[in-house]
Amino acid sequence: MTLSRKIAAALDENTKAYILPCSITVDDGPDRVTLNMTALDSVGVALDALEYLATDRKGWTPEALNAWGDRLSKRVSYLLEPLKVLESDGGLGEVMLRSQAPTSRDESLGYYEIRLNRSGSCKVERCFFDTRGRTRRRTSCHLTREVVERLADDIAAASR
Repeated sequence: MTLSRKIAAALDENTKAYILPCSITVDDGPDRVTLNMTALDSVGVALDALEYLATDRKGWTPEALNAWGDRLSKRVSYLLEPLKVLESDGGLGEVMLRSQAPTSRDESLGYYEIRLNRSGSCKVERCFFDTRGRTRRRTSCHLTREVVERLADDIAAASR
């Protein structure tokens, strides 16, 4: 069973059983995904974060992280905004992807932020930047169940 199928099964079984907010973790071989959920219904999920960990690979090189980021930006083309590698910090062992063209609403810009770490981890979050107050805040990612499933599989596939 793939990560996406395991996520679907966990969400289907527990749509009404979860006391939100909560986290669920799904493992498929060396791939582990944790969904930090704030809302859940039969159509979609609101997530504070989606976290992925490749448990079989530690100590990624800067080159391997950059390659993962490049593959991920090409593969994940179905979110609200396309992704691009924004920053690579070999010293910290991190690569950051963000929305290529943030969504503008009123006085703020909404964007996805994905951080890849040399530990083999990936964290997907949604942020808003208030252009007037020059402040940034995290917000929930509102995704359909199908997008959550596909995103988990694509993160895992891009990590290989």
